[in-house]
Amino acid sequence: MQNDEKWIEDAVKNFRNGCKELQKELSNAADGTLLDVSDQQIMEKIEPLLKEVQQKAIQEAIEKSQGNSDYRRCNKCKKK
Repeated sequence: MQNDEKWIEDAVKNFRNGCKELQKELSNAADGTLLDVSDQQIMEKIEPLLKEVQQKAIQEAIEKSQGNSDYRRCNKCKKK
């Protein structure tokens, strides 16, 4: 597996774990608190994971573009 694919596999694994934790918490929550519990779990577990995925995807795109010969060139005039 390539390095750029490993972070995706890790993110999917972490997302699955977060979903399992959410389901576990909801099964132990009182009926009247399901929405509150799910909101809390999503904010604590899922949102940080999504931000991490976003950061890694951006970093991968930056690293790929740095290898491009036009990386430091102006798109209009193609000068460095």
